[in-house]
Amino acid sequence: MAQYLDELSLMQGMSLDEYLHDFRGRRAVERLIQLVVDVAVDINTHTVVDEGGPAPDDAYTSFVEAGKLGILPTELVRAIAPSTGERNIIVHEYEDLDDVTVHGSIPETLRLYREYIQAVLEYVGRKSI
Repeated sequence: MAQYLDELSLMQGMSLDEYLHDFRGRRAVERLIQLVVDVAVDINTHTVVDEGGPAPDDAYTSFVEAGKLGILPTELVRAIAPSTGERNIIVHEYEDLDDVTVHGSIPETLRLYREYIQAVLEYVGRKSI
């Protein structure tokens, strides 16, 4: 996930005009956001199951369940769980994708998922003590 975020950070400097006129850049950003969310959902799901819970029903719920177990702080869950909706639009409802919204989500995606990595590392650290 950190590698995907590093790659996404390279796209952060693109102006909206550059982004809208660079189809390769748009596709790279879309795919990187999808990958970041997918990795987080996998981590959430595996961790929830490892803690004895049932596998979450969907991507959004994986964040909620991770929060209930103390894997993620509540405020991070509230902020990050909606990113699963953007991921679903990228993958399943491509015709509804708003390039301006995706471009605007780059800084927030970077910030939230870096916080996510830190929260998971802290959780793992607590579990290994």
